[in-house]
Amino acid sequence: LIPQCLSAAYALLGTHPFSRLDVLIVPSNFSSLGMASPHIIFLSQSTLPGGNHLCGTRLCHEIAHAWFGLAIGARDWTEEWLSEGFATHLEDVFWSAAQQLPVDEAKEQQELKALLRWQRLRDEVQNSEENLQVLRPNKENTGKVSESGASVIKHGLNAGKAFLQVHYLKGYFILRSFAEKAGEVAYFAFLRKFVWNFHGQLILSEDFLHSLLKHIPQLTGYGLSVENIFQKWLDCSGIP
Repeated sequence: LIPQCLSAAYALLGTHPFSRLDVLIVPSNFSSLGMASPHIIFLSQSTLPGGNHLCGTRLCHEIAHAWFGLAIGARDWTEEWLSEGFATHLEDVFWSAAQQLPVDEAKEQQELKALLRWQRLRDEVQNSEENLQVLRPNKENTGKVSESGASVIKHGLNAGKAFLQVHYLKGYFILRSFAEKAGEVAYFAFLRKFVWNFHGQLILSEDFLHSLLKHIPQLTGYGLSVENIFQKWLDCSGIP
């Protein structure tokens, strides 16, 4: 699976941003199904009995973090969606390509996963604190530091946050919406340029959004602006 998943990622985003990549299978009691570091992916043994689909999708998710989360990081870690939302969206695209699915079948698989994620997001929104559902909780203070140079991760000590996937799922639906409106060819061509231009940098949501709207101006025809996206998606709880 590893060569197919890597080839799919390279075809979409270009050369892997690090010089080496190893995959280490860790015991099933590892704290998560997978974790990415610059030169190594930790993959839980518990993904292996689930067949190619579970192992492949998790592998694709962690591969996506090479670009979003590692080569490009969030300047304010309260904006976790810049890592997890992108990895969740890209895992579907990588995995469809890795399986070499026909276009119609790939679309059907992705729509089914979108439906399942929508149901999970709806359940989480109904059963979690509203302030934990906000993807940009620091709002206009996002990215700012104190006089001492310190920054605070809002809700970082809230034990309930560790069990939520809102920043994965809500972030995924934002990006899926952009890709559908722009058209996948235009959107992923932009994304390939974006990872090249911002390689090695720490970014804020506004950096991505300004770049997106500059390179795909037709999105403004849907009423999209940085301020509108903040208001409807990033600075509020619930589902738009």
